[in-house]
Amino acid sequence: MDTYVRTSLLPYDFSLTAEQEAELLRAVRTALEETSDEELFSSVIWFKVDEVVDGKIRPWRDAIQLNEQLNRLKELRGSAADYVSTFLNGQATPAAIDQLKQHFGIQDAKALEVELRKRIVEWLSGVEDSELLQYDVVSVKDLVFAQLRSWC
Repeated sequence: MDTYVRTSLLPYDFSLTAEQEAELLRAVRTALEETSDEELFSSVIWFKVDEVVDGKIRPWRDAIQLNEQLNRLKELRGSAADYVSTFLNGQATPAAIDQLKQHFGIQDAKALEVELRKRIVEWLSGVEDSELLQYDVVSVKDLVFAQLRSWC
């Protein structure tokens, strides 16, 4: 049964640790020991083993996916502020830069960039995760540019 579990039921989208694999196989063995002889020799046993394996793997898969999502959100929020410089040096018109300087009461270009980076970080902390996850580290610049333009 261990071979069947290893070859047919282990996940393909992530790896189990040695401890997780041992725990999974123990759970399968325990389920088999608690199964009647009649069920052991019927086709029902395959479904029972499937259910045991799925019940053990699902929480591990969910935890990995949640961790990946949190890492992606951190990466998006971390990279977004870098687009302030791109906006100021390539996207914004001189009139837009003047409007930003006036809006924030800052005349020095470097000080304006520092302030805008700070404001973008603050603003992004309030953006819903579901909205932010629609972007990647490159396309998030569009979101940042739109917000910067709204401050002009």
